[in-house]
Amino acid sequence: MPKYRRDTILECDREEGKPPESLYIGLGWDEDATTKRKHYRRFYPDELENVKEVLQIASPFQTYSITRG
Repeated sequence: MPKYRRDTILECDREEGKPPESLYIGLGWDEDATTKRKHYRRFYPDELENVKEVLQIASPFQTYSITRG
């Protein structure tokens, strides 16, 4: 969840401490600091089955090779 501080010059709420855009995707929006709609989702450039910090084993599901022909 984002944190806000009040900008006294422009009279609006500014987000501070944003996570890096290379790792997180911002979802939703906040009209002000009390709305609580905006949040961040972690972004992985590969399938989650291939990311070791998400799944320690290759796939928890049964997999089958399917050939067409």
